Amino acid sequence: MKHFKLYYTSDVHGYLLPTDYIQSGNQSLGMANAAYNFHKDGNTIIIDGGDMYQGSPMLQYLQQHQDIDAVTTAMNLAGYDYVTLGNHDFNYGYHALEKHLSQLNATVIAENVTDSNGETLYPAQIKTLADGTTVGLIGLVTDYINIWENPEHLAGIRIESPRIKAQKTVMYLRENADVVVGVYHGGYERDLVTGQQLSQTDENIAYQLTEQLDLDILLTGHQHGNVAPQVVNGVLTLQMPNQARMYAEIIGTKHDTEWVFNATTASVGHTARPDIVAALAPLNERVQRWLDQPITQLTSAIPLAQPLALAQFGNDILQWIAHVELSATQADIALVSLNNNPSELPANLTLRQILQNYPFDNTLVTKRVSGLALKTALEHTADYFVLESGKLTVNPSWLYPKVEHYNYDLAFGISYTIDVKQPVGQRITELSFDGQAVADSDLFTVAMNSYRAAGGGDYTAYRDAETIFSGDETIQDMLVSYFKAHNQLPETPKLQLKVIY
Repeated sequence: MKHFKLYYTSDVHGYLLPTDYIQSGNQSLGMANAAYNFHKDGNTIIIDGGDMYQGSPMLQYLQQHQDIDAVTTAMNLAGYDYVTLGNHDFNYGYHALEKHLSQLNATVIAENVTDSNGETLYPAQIKTLADGTTVGLIGLVTDYINIWENPEHLAGIRIESPRIKAQKTVMYLRENADVVVGVYHGGYERDLVTGQQLSQTDENIAYQLTEQLDLDILLTGHQHGNVAPQVVNGVLTLQMPNQARMYAEIIGTKHDTEWVFNATTASVGHTARPDIVAALAPLNERVQRWLDQPITQLTSAIPLAQPLALAQFGNDILQWIAHVELSATQADIALVSLNNNPSELPANLTLRQILQNYPFDNTLVTKRVSGLALKTALEHTADYFVLESGKLTVNPSWLYPKVEHYNYDLAFGISYTIDVKQPVGQRITELSFDGQAVADSDLFTVAMNSYRAAGGGDYTAYRDAETIFSGDETIQDMLVSYFKAHNQLPETPKLQLKVIY
């Protein structure tokens, strides 16, 4: 009887050990914990769905210090067989990614990553297992990389349409393999139960892939969702949360001419693989000391604030980020995004808390934005709110299929009102600059992070605006540098936002 076993993780983002670097004590996360659950034999395949090489404080440390290649070391010890690439794996440039991959034991599959001539660099594979079972594997990554990524980071390569690039290859795999598995670093554009459209863009097209490709299994990622195994359009599909908090196990068994799949997802648990922990222990000690370096002593702590409150009123932390952006660019307006981490600061401020409150390693960009484009973008931001029985809450579409507080912007330097009682697209009822109502033809310089400047979060109005400054220093480093000249948080600029409901 033919059979196979498949283990799957995705969006590990460099969380290799059981810590999120914020809470104390070991947590149920990390590649070392996931790997503890892998039991490998000749009929086992271990796969990762991408976003391996960017994200955690450990990887931020490694960007600044020569040390071991932590992700590659951990993945080799864990016994990964195949990996696809995620959009964030390109964040430091393709040349840097190639260096990591050259030491990786796993085979890279990323069908729509091609050379300049359109030839696939990481082609699909057929794996023959110990009992003769053949498993065809194709990897794909969202082509929205072309929108988000610095073009210099993609020099010499192309990211083509995953759907178009996959069609012929999947047909070949179907003809030559017992089972065909797709590994897509992208998520679902439709609700898997109701079929309701969740997104109008091509950033995530997993539902389309189940319709259009002759797959048996589609493993997804990118959205960090906890999507239990289910059959959609005849394809078994699932998705994992980020930071290796969970893993999937799929067992396939052939009964006569039919393949039967038994798929489960589970917490990685609290036990870590000792060999991975030991290999990374010296590095981890250096990272922890780096994170605990003192920055300053604040007069008072900044208390914890939840995203809904921050979206209405901001806090001193967001004001500090705006101050740094405006000081660096002399722009008229600064956009400061929320994030999914807790927003708070202790009086004894260390680097750890700065990275917690600004977890993105993006850079600062200034755009020249018209009044019309600014209002259009703020209307998009205002979609964050909904009313439920007269009570203000966060729009569920900003929480599912992916939590996206980081796509909500506060605008410092203007006065504006969001009236949640109004229809979406008509909620910015007051918008003024220096006491004057903003006209569509007015022009402003607007400082924002590089993700937003590239249109991240579907802010096309910012993407299409003229870029007049693009820095190389990360905003994280700028926030740290602020305390070289100051020992307290700034008192300006004040947020001038009213949310009416």
